[in-house]
Formats: sequence, structure tokens, C-alpha cells
Amino acid sequence: MREPLSAITVFLVCFVAWFSQASAQGKKLEKIRVGGGSVGAPQMTMWYAKEANLYEKHGLAVEAIHIPGSSMALQAMLSGEVPIIQLGGAASIQANLAGADTVIVATVLKKFLFSIFSRPEITRIADLKDKLFGATRFGTLSDFASRFALERNGLNPERDITMVQTGGQPETVMALITGKVQAAALSVPATMRAKQANMRELLDMAKLEATIHQNGVVTTRRYLKSNEDTVRRFLRAYTEGAVLAKRDKAFAARVMAKYLGTQDREMLDDAYERVTRHLEVPPYPSVEGVAVLLKTLEKTQPKAQTVNPEDFIDPRLIREIANSGFIDKL
Repeated sequence: MREPLSAITVFLVCFVAWFSQASAQGKKLEKIRVGGGSVGAPQMTMWYAKEANLYEKHGLAVEAIHIPGSSMALQAMLSGEVPIIQLGGAASIQANLAGADTVIVATVLKKFLFSIFSRPEITRIADLKDKLFGATRFGTLSDFASRFALERNGLNPERDITMVQTGGQPETVMALITGKVQAAALSVPATMRAKQANMRELLDMAKLEATIHQNGVVTTRRYLKSNEDTVRRFLRAYTEGAVLAKRDKAFAARVMAKYLGTQDREMLDDAYERVTRHLEVPPYPSVEGVAVLLKTLEKTQPKAQTVNPEDFIDPRLIREIANSGFIDKL
């Protein structure tokens, strides 16, 4: 006959069962939806973290959603459907000026990573006067960047050209190639497609002397206040994804190939050089970048003249992550 279990043995068995259950519950991932604008190399940071399973590492079960265009991504966030989004600064700032409580919590790209391409017969920015100029959608970063660059080169985007909406970047390239527009602001990989179609690159905007919020992480102050730890963990994964991509070009190329839908090595190398190597770590939100965007908005939104750029950002969590030594350990 079996010996009856001692009281100590029973206790140990019960404790192990309880501890195992508690540990499993402790590892339960928090579900969250996050979104990003039109797929292009500047939007890859969110997907780098996704493909490396970094969200799970930091306790999040992330459903990452591609949303075509920053204006639509912003609408999804403000509706509560997608509480954290990857977004350009212009859309976030414009929404804030209109009364939304948007806040920039990370800026991972601080240059205008667009190029103005034209039809082959156009050789100078000045020759764009009275021409049709393509932007994905009004109010998006490509629209804003185009107006900024044209003004820097002596053209008034309100009077000297006609700005038209062309859809996403692939549609914008096609509009340029087919002659529906004579010029457009393109991002990677659309830049390489334009080059391969013999379109002319008139201006690489990354060379402009300007610090801006090209891309990063935006949420609402309401969500941040009630879900600060969720945003913190997302930013840890997001930052780790940027570090990994900068350190491992082969990994970055695999992720870009998947999401950009190409195995073109020349295009992937171009995307890495034009974008990934410019990723900022730590991704501090930039007061200077917001100030540049506000300055350009002053003509159409007088309120931009009186606001404080610091009111549009919250650098606390990135500062905390950097000061903790987390990034140094990566």
C-alpha cells in the first residue's frame, strides 16, 4: 500500500501548483492595437519591433495595423480604436491646434526624408511654377514637407503651383510617371521606383537644414495619463526595434522586404541608407522640430504663432528609459 502523503508534502504540492498558476497569469500579455501611416521605409520602426517579437518581450500582445495616410491614422487614434500610433508631427500638431489632446512621446526621425521628383524635362525647382504637384493627401507630412521645401526654394505653394491629392506613395509615383502631375514629394521606396522610371530627383529634403518630427510615436494625453505603463513598455520595444535595425542591416532588409513588398536589393539598400541609418536613439521628442512645423503653419493657422512648442510633446518616458540604462545595455 502507498504511504499517505504527509502534511508537508501536500503543502508543497499545493504551493507549486499555486505558484505555477500565478506565474502563468503574471506572463499574460496585455492586448493593444497600434497603427501606422502609409507603408514606407520611414514607417518601419513599428514593424521592426513587431518582427523581432519585442512587444511580447515587454509584455504586450500588439495588433499592428497599417493605416493608409497620417490623417486616417490620426482619426483612428482620436476615435479610440488605435490608442498609440506612429505618426508625422504635422498631423499631430494640426489636430492639437484644433482642440485634440494629441501628444508626441517619441521622435525617431528628425529630418525630412522625402525627395522632390519631377518629370525628366524639368531640371530645376523654379521650373515647377504653374505645374501640378502631387501630395498623398492634404494635411499629411508629404504635403507639409512639399510646401516647406518649395518655400525654401523660392516658390509660394499657394500661388506658384497647384497641389493635388494623389493617394498613397505608389499612386503618387504612378501619377508622376503617367504625367498626371509634373512633380511630387516621394519617400522610400517610391524614390527608387521613380529613379528606375527615369524621373528626375530635384531635391533630397534630408539635406535641408531643418530639424523636424518626421516620424515617431503619438498618443493622447488622456490615454497616457491612464495607461502610462503601457505606453512605457511600447516605447521600450519601439526603441529596441530601432537599435536592432541600425545594428543589423540584414534584419532591417528582411523586414523592409516583407512590408515594402520587394526583393529588389538596390531598393532595399537605398532605403537603409536614406532612412534606417537616420533613426534617432534615444528617440527624444524634439522641441525644435515642433517649432519648425509651427512656424510653417502660421500662415494658415494663426494660433500657431502664440503656442509653446513644449506643449505638444512629453519626453518623460523616453528620458526615463534612457536614464535607466536600458538603451546602453542594448
